Amino acid sequence: MLKNHRDLLSILLGVVVLPAIWILQGLGFLTLPGEVIGATIAGETLIIQFYFRKATSQETGGNNQ
Repeated sequence: MLKNHRDLLSILLGVVVLPAIWILQGLGFLTLPGEVIGATIAGETLIIQFYFRKATSQETGGNNQ
């Protein structure tokens, strides 16, 4: 569920924009250097890493100190 603007941005980038760039590159409609494609892969990895990390107590609403 979308809790804040980060969630919406991550879904748009991780599910729509970056895969669309890869698909367009693969089909030959878009020509980008390998470095740019590598950067998009790194960005996708960072988005995935952010959402599968251990949440802090501040984000979960807990009061663990």
